[in-house]
Amino acid sequence: MALTGFETFSRVLLGWLGRLVARDSIRFKNQLVKARIPLLAEDYVATSVMQVLMAVIFGILLTLGILGFLIPDVIETLPKAGGEEGETLEVGRTAEIIIAALLCLVIPFLIALVQWLSPALMESSRASSMDRQLPFAASYVSAMAAANATPIQTFKSLARNEDIYGEISVDSAWIFHSMEFMGRDLVTTLKEAVDRSPSERFAEFIQGIIGTVTSGGNLKLYFLNRSEYYAQQNRVHVKDILQQMALFSEAYVVVAVALPIFAMIIAVITFWVSGAGMQLEEIHMYLLVFGGFPVIQIIFSGLFFSLSQEISTD
Repeated sequence: MALTGFETFSRVLLGWLGRLVARDSIRFKNQLVKARIPLLAEDYVATSVMQVLMAVIFGILLTLGILGFLIPDVIETLPKAGGEEGETLEVGRTAEIIIAALLCLVIPFLIALVQWLSPALMESSRASSMDRQLPFAASYVSAMAAANATPIQTFKSLARNEDIYGEISVDSAWIFHSMEFMGRDLVTTLKEAVDRSPSERFAEFIQGIIGTVTSGGNLKLYFLNRSEYYAQQNRVHVKDILQQMALFSEAYVVVAVALPIFAMIIAVITFWVSGAGMQLEEIHMYLLVFGGFPVIQIIFSGLFFSLSQEISTD
């Protein structure tokens, strides 16, 4: 894949630094491959460093513009009551330091952190997606094998259904491209696919195909057995997730529905009957209604969303 203009510019200026940093980093190179990031390790490092440097330069210029031009133009003399002229507003040294640190240090650091974590996060996301889709892809492959489809036809068909099988279709497209257009044999292509796969389960599935082909076994029988095995695993996994969701549903009824109601009632009664002069201020109710309740809802929403993603096939 051709580099963009910014990536080419970064490679020309900082390619030496990228080669120095990523020279012996085999794990990082494998992460880029498994995450499907179409850049060499040195190009990715050079591009990331260039983004951080540009963020620092832009932050310095923006800081000088805000502290040197914008704030002095905005600050005006406030009139006192009676029409007298008041003192000029001044931005404290602490506020200036906070603005400069935010623009020149915090934002570039966040950009560097995102660039550093992106390959691992994308690899993990692809692996999770492939693990969720594997039972259905294995069933589809088993049906194709039962119809006497060749391996290349099977991977071609998988590659055409990316909206259904997701990342498995992406890897299947690479396998089909390697065999059809690069002229490589099935075993060599599948061995490379094992090394490039972020999912251990999918790599195990591909490795089983290699073992079956090299030993002269029956691919139809292998696909059928794998399909039944993954289907059974998926049923057990879905059952466990549903049990967890049922448990959290009961906790939600207690914590997010019953507990807030009782808390409000007890708080009102406690402050009402208290003889120590305690009073229930409006701010207390505002914090409870607009602060505590939404936090509880957000927490349980996040829990249910993360559990639903474990069995989602989208």
